[in-house]
Amino acid sequence: MKVLSYAKINLGLEIPFKREDGYHEIRSLFLKTNFGDDFECSSFPLTSPQTPEFRLISSNELSPKKHPLFESVSERGDITKNILYKAYLKLFPHLTEPFGVEVRLTKRIPPEGGVGGGSSNAGSLLRFLFSKTNLSGEEKISFAKSIGADVPFFLQDHHCKVTGIGETLEPISVSSGFGVLAVPNVSLSTKAMYEGLQKSLQKTSDSKVWKTLTEDVIRSLQVGAWASLNGILENEFEKIAFQSHPDLKELKSGILQEGAVYASLSGSGSCLYGLVAKETDQPILLSSLKRRFPETDFRSFSL
Repeated sequence: MKVLSYAKINLGLEIPFKREDGYHEIRSLFLKTNFGDDFECSSFPLTSPQTPEFRLISSNELSPKKHPLFESVSERGDITKNILYKAYLKLFPHLTEPFGVEVRLTKRIPPEGGVGGGSSNAGSLLRFLFSKTNLSGEEKISFAKSIGADVPFFLQDHHCKVTGIGETLEPISVSSGFGVLAVPNVSLSTKAMYEGLQKSLQKTSDSKVWKTLTEDVIRSLQVGAWASLNGILENEFEKIAFQSHPDLKELKSGILQEGAVYASLSGSGSCLYGLVAKETDQPILLSSLKRRFPETDFRSFSL
């Protein structure tokens, strides 16, 4: 199986409260992009019956010096800390016929970038492995959630409104769109970002924006009127990220000044993105940002 392990961006991200189980409740729109990692997965007979065997063969297109996290959990580091290795071991008892797994991965999505990273790779692996189990649809979502809060989304074939800790998914209709992703030379720890919000512990909370999407927001998504979402769909993590890394705030301002009609931090990571009004504006924005921020990596993408 060979697929694109796609990156996602967040349109808005609200964290209303911390749950009793230790996770945080979220409200967001997760949008699939055509940017991601090359992911190829195959099976092979086990050397010893009932003894799991996992192989990872990867190439890292990210700079190991700028983004060392992937190297540390690849086959060149401690693979036992790799999300793919852990997902395979955990699902192994559920395989109808045990087998070994080999993954060939070309890594482009930055770890701790807020755009999917390991969760996307885990989703790609689980798509392959789930076909070799008798798990129900509900059991598959539950299992994916146990691997990572965002992993259930990467089992989907569509954009989603996401609630819960990431496992409650509602398909949404979104226009085709074009943008530029900024990959700064910093990583933001998910744990540290959530701790920085200092959300109180509670069971339930109403959300003014996310309880229902207004007709205006739904229409804006359907026609690609991204500019109208400014001030409505915002990422709550920006105040934490910009406080600790003022250069990220400057980068967001630059993305807007150079022609994006909507810009945001994605997820709880360090990546920012800008959406443009029309496709022909994308290469102009990409070129302008590369000149203005030569130390930052930029990637174009479409929705």
